[in-house]
Amino acid sequence: MNTAAANPDAFLALLSCGLITDAQHDAVLAHPETATLPPIPGPAHALAWMCVKGLVTQEEIDAAVERLEEASPPLATADDAAEVAYDAEEFVELGDRGITHEAVNALFNNGLVDAETRDMALEETPLVGSVPAAPAATLAWMVIEGPLDKELFEATRAEVAAEPAFAMAADRARIVAEAQEEIAADEKAVGAWRATAQGKRRRGAWTSGLVTLAIVGGLGWYLFTPAGVPACNTDATRKTLQGLMLRVSIDARTQGLREVGIPTLSGLREVGYRKDERIRGCMATMTRGDETRSIAYTIGPASAKNDNDGDEMTVRGADPVIVEARFGNLDTKGKPLYNAEPIGRAAAEKAFRDGVTALQSSSPAAAMLQRQLERQRARQRSTTGLVVTDADREREIADFEPTGPCRVHEDGASRVCPLVVEYNDSLLATIGRTQSLPLTGEFTFVQDNGNWRMSDDFAKRFTRAVTEARLIGLGVTDAVAAPE
Repeated sequence: MNTAAANPDAFLALLSCGLITDAQHDAVLAHPETATLPPIPGPAHALAWMCVKGLVTQEEIDAAVERLEEASPPLATADDAAEVAYDAEEFVELGDRGITHEAVNALFNNGLVDAETRDMALEETPLVGSVPAAPAATLAWMVIEGPLDKELFEATRAEVAAEPAFAMAADRARIVAEAQEEIAADEKAVGAWRATAQGKRRRGAWTSGLVTLAIVGGLGWYLFTPAGVPACNTDATRKTLQGLMLRVSIDARTQGLREVGIPTLSGLREVGYRKDERIRGCMATMTRGDETRSIAYTIGPASAKNDNDGDEMTVRGADPVIVEARFGNLDTKGKPLYNAEPIGRAAAEKAFRDGVTALQSSSPAAAMLQRQLERQRARQRSTTGLVVTDADREREIADFEPTGPCRVHEDGASRVCPLVVEYNDSLLATIGRTQSLPLTGEFTFVQDNGNWRMSDDFAKRFTRAVTEARLIGLGVTDAVAAPE
């Protein structure tokens, strides 16, 4: 079927939104395979096909997205173009594994998937790939990623195992067996990661190429919804996060980190919902190649002073430890169980921040590192239009959360409170490592003339917490500071 008749908008949509040029569109029309293409599900499939055929490069797509993002006044097509670019790059990666329309159709022709499953898979796979079609890998992908229910696959396995020998039986048996091997390997890898992730101090140090992940915590990407706070795993949320992953990847490439690639997300789930603030705390699993880690994000009103009934929502990156502490300890009314009483959450946070500021002012070296970090952030903001920073998250203490009730100190007057604090570490930033660290520990608050301040041993306790977090951040997962 001629593509022009089957889907007249597939390539024109790319041109209209600015992802390809007139010359690239002309090259598509002149390509000998264009007239014989099957119906194209959408623009992302068309863009991926152009990549595979060498009609556009990933660098050209990145540059187009960046140009659209930086346009002034803002372009209405920018978000849609970014989503198409993300999907296209994902399609190219699938095609590199032989997961293509040809492979999906082969599974259908072999009787291993039904028409409904085939059609769903065609929407989520590229037209062609850079390697031959791989039906077994495609069948495994369909089970792992969802187009094919695991129970249906198991039923097909049983059917194939029980059927008598005939012409197609050997191929069916081979495809199913190879797919099962990949599925089992994936389940084993995920299980091993989950077991590791349950360790008390497991943080998961990634390679230096993923230092740009630190940017994620400072980004806010907008959703528009008239019906309350979106769930952590809705299509709108997932697409917003996918756009974020694309932007991180593009930003990394613009800084010369070509090996980073686009991380993928799975396991989106809710940790808890703050009803009073209308904010959901969410977690997900991020994977890049064979490296996996947990990420966190929140969904809530774009502004606390929203004048349109809170319809404008934003997804913001967050520290997983903070999210677990803040949203995993709520009462039945959705309010925090721990508020640093009798000090009070706001007073405790102010005392802690003041204590850190005092430490920095007393250390010229620390002050110099902090200035270097601020200059580094300023350079990032000036060299890319992809970073939309949250000013609060750029402070040395990016976030603060009580993790349990405060107890009375042995002196009878002070209070000892368990806390988790997100700390932007200027030292790690100077050596190119992820700068955001979760600090955990117990800190003592002293009442002084009606106000609360940190105790005299704060410098020692804070330094101890930072040292442990740095070691863990550098991959020393069994780091334990010397006992006091």
